[in-house]
Amino acid sequence: MSDLQVPSVTAAKVMEGGFLVVDVRSPSEYAEGHMPGSINMPLLNDAQRGVVGLAYKEHGAAKARVAAMDEVTPGLTAYLHELVDLAALQPRRRRLAIMCWRGGERSRNVVLLLALIGVHAVAISGGYRAYRREVLAGLDQWAPTVPVVTLYGHTGGGKSALLRALTETAPNLSQPRPWPLNLEELALHRGSVLGGLNQPGERQQKDFDALLWDQLRHPRGHYLVMEGEGGKIGRIFLPARVAEAVRTGLPVLVRAPLEARAARIVSEYGPEKWTESDVVRFRRSLGVIGARIPRKTLVSLETAFDDGRFTDVVRELLVQYYDPLYERSCVEGRRFLWEFETGVDPAEDAQRFARDIARLIEEVPSSGFPS
Repeated sequence: MSDLQVPSVTAAKVMEGGFLVVDVRSPSEYAEGHMPGSINMPLLNDAQRGVVGLAYKEHGAAKARVAAMDEVTPGLTAYLHELVDLAALQPRRRRLAIMCWRGGERSRNVVLLLALIGVHAVAISGGYRAYRREVLAGLDQWAPTVPVVTLYGHTGGGKSALLRALTETAPNLSQPRPWPLNLEELALHRGSVLGGLNQPGERQQKDFDALLWDQLRHPRGHYLVMEGEGGKIGRIFLPARVAEAVRTGLPVLVRAPLEARAARIVSEYGPEKWTESDVVRFRRSLGVIGARIPRKTLVSLETAFDDGRFTDVVRELLVQYYDPLYERSCVEGRRFLWEFETGVDPAEDAQRFARDIARLIEEVPSSGFPS
């Protein structure tokens, strides 16, 4: 089958829409990184892929193909039925685009088998590897085409809540409309030592890059709003061009009273729902923080946590650790375009922010809105 021509499409074209991407790589390959919106339907699972890989290593390509046929054949009919049903559910003219690691035998063979039963799919030339190159090249060359607003502010001040509310309200706002981009949400991490707690999963760098490029490649508003992150969010690295846009954006300081910040953090982190592994992770992180605060404070924090006094823990961490750290790294010496205080209603905050920041941006000579 490898000598037969199959219809193909580039990764760049697939990214523009009109296809449902079916990734036929193994589950572990898919978990390491995949195109947003793709569906994983492995032609070989991880164990089967291991068998084929061993056959290739010991006996060469021909034996590996035979081994692959042996592994695939028992479930092939059911597999093709699933693909046929999936194709039937697609809107008219939306085709299946089959992706493997580098556009090799797995995607080609699936396309050929589908063609035999009347389903016209295409292979993605170069596979996931070509798609990954497109993402990295895009991020490496990206530059903002609209003004950038960077939100700074102490932990718990409501920056993430404001970004979420702006996302919900942006379609209903009059021009100029905000284009909120929540980098911490994409990274599944809040950026602090404890930022990975109470998250729905752990983001891989490749998937973060893919999701970020999906957001950036087509402007979605008249000014871009991001949080003032450093070069990393947890274990995720920000692309250099994005980090530069954050650093040079128009700086806005987001404020909230200490008690409101503590309550917001407790609500977002949900410590009463933590698993035992979350508790272990918290204590480990607290140990890291403990090296930078008085021993007496650390003992007080541990006691309060054991007693279930989570708000007391958060308040003490803010006063003793997070606020001084943030002041030194992000606030001292920085001139802010505006100081914005959040309230109890993020939707109201978003309306107020969008109304006032638009006027302020228009007053900055170098930052006009595109027509």
